[in-house]
Amino acid sequence: MSSLVLTMKTLIPESRSPARDQKLYEAAVGLFKAIEAGSAPEQDRDLMAKALYEVARGDHPNAWIDYGRCLWNGWGVQEDREAALLAYRYAADLGSDYGAYIAASNLYWNFKRYDEAYAYALKALAGNDPNGEVRYLLGLMAYHGRGRPKDMQESLRFHQEAAERGNADAYFELFVYAASGVGEKEMVAFYLKEAAKRDQPRAAANLGALYATGQMAGIEKDLAQSVKWYKRAADLGVGRAAAALGVMALRGEGMPQDKEAAKAYLRRAEELNFGVDEYLQANRLRRP
Repeated sequence: MSSLVLTMKTLIPESRSPARDQKLYEAAVGLFKAIEAGSAPEQDRDLMAKALYEVARGDHPNAWIDYGRCLWNGWGVQEDREAALLAYRYAADLGSDYGAYIAASNLYWNFKRYDEAYAYALKALAGNDPNGEVRYLLGLMAYHGRGRPKDMQESLRFHQEAAERGNADAYFELFVYAASGVGEKEMVAFYLKEAAKRDQPRAAANLGALYATGQMAGIEKDLAQSVKWYKRAADLGVGRAAAALGVMALRGEGMPQDKEAAKAYLRRAEELNFGVDEYLQANRLRRP
């Protein structure tokens, strides 16, 4: 029996106190990390979830968030995403800005309950929003008119504020806006590069494509840079980028001509559910 398991089994029956709850929470988080690292067995998730719930009931917002993750993923408890959402709401009601953000994000993306999502996003906005996640979400809501009236200028403002906090998705949205003539059009290449530097998958793929053609001001044709950014995008899960690398390897563009490398890239594209045969046909190529 590990020391973490022993600590939790000792603490759970004890009377509730701030010191006991904090020790129990830290042990549960430590056990989660051990399970993820493979140094503790999966079956210990049951005890982890039990400990998190015990701490959460003592009005511990972070424990509610982590217990919500257990419910969302079925870690040590039966998967129940409505119950997970409720746990995130409890955290928000206890003053957790991050709990409010997780509630808003899941209400928006997974439950499509936009009015509720907007209310929790506004609650989350009261916090520091260090990564710009809240402002990015609010920018999407303003753009699509979800949970609030559509307002392009408000969307642009939220994305700009999110980008100032380093948010990669917000930088990409600003690139899309600028490319379509909205906002600071002269910053289009800058926004794309900043998003790609932060590993935004679509940005990396777009940057690879633009370096291949040189069709945008501020991004001159450079096949070596194209290969670099396509590789980054493929590593981030963009199937089209992997397929583009396959074509470049077949043609010897930006890299030596190499059929084996091309096969590997195209295989990776198929693993990412990209239609390789259609792509090769469009490029007037056959499988290597």
